[in-house]
Amino acid sequence: MGTEAIAIIMVFGTVALAVVIITRALFDHLRRTKAERAQAEIFNKLMDKLGNGTEVLAYLQSEAGQSLMRGAPPEKPATFGRILNSVQYGVVCTVIGIGVLFLQNIVDKYAQRDVAVVGTLILTLGIGLLAAAGASYLLSKTLGLLNGKTNEQN
Repeated sequence: MGTEAIAIIMVFGTVALAVVIITRALFDHLRRTKAERAQAEIFNKLMDKLGNGTEVLAYLQSEAGQSLMRGAPPEKPATFGRILNSVQYGVVCTVIGIGVLFLQNIVDKYAQRDVAVVGTLILTLGIGLLAAAGASYLLSKTLGLLNGKTNEQN
């Protein structure tokens, strides 16, 4: 297993990661677009049912009309989901890094240094993700983001 094989594996991993990130962003965009279309359709049907300007004005001054015009509240980041994603990626990278470091004994002596470098980088990335997840958890807990409250409400 030479340097070229390691480069191919790293390129393949990078491309796979890019595909996953792009696919996730695409599905998130489609979900938001679908929700916005549904809200616009409800608004259009409501405007069709209300006849003249005075009925529309009366409805918009009501509590239901004002909540419709405000729209959906901005999405809050899913704190637990983001922390768990970091933990999952961190565990996977750590296990892969350890596995690559164990492969160091199997490859020929010329490729051992390259395998050690790749394994160390992946292992360090995994440990960094786990540390980031721990820091995010502690910071979110301190700021009160885990239970939906802010520090001022406590």
